[in-house]
Amino acid sequence: MLAFKQILAVAVVVIAVSGCGSGTSPAKGGTPGKLTFGSDVSSDIRITIHRSGASGFEQLGFANTAADGSFVLYNSLATEPLWLEPGDYVFTLESIGPPVQFPKAYVKPESTPLKVTWNSEMNSINLDMPPKLLEK
Repeated sequence: MLAFKQILAVAVVVIAVSGCGSGTSPAKGGTPGKLTFGSDVSSDIRITIHRSGASGFEQLGFANTAADGSFVLYNSLATEPLWLEPGDYVFTLESIGPPVQFPKAYVKPESTPLKVTWNSEMNSINLDMPPKLLEK
């Protein structure tokens, strides 16, 4: 009986140390930012980041806003953090929670006014939408 208890104790320690799952852990986010609507914030907004290229806009990654409007960027597959390099970026928006209809300009990279020129001295993105975001 003592040998069984010792084997059981060793098995519990091995499982605890190695972890139960065999999958990869989720990536930690990259470049942080905040999305505001005037003085308001909103959660459950998908922000997609694009860069202009020779053949149009390239989707680089995305973020989902938290309750305070904050977000961190991930690559398009959410497998790695997305850290911005100096350059020009545009951001599109879509609701992933309660339905919010954004003005059409904000959902296409060709027309979105949410643009950032990122430089090496910056450490976060501030995207500010007009307080009135619903289309009529």
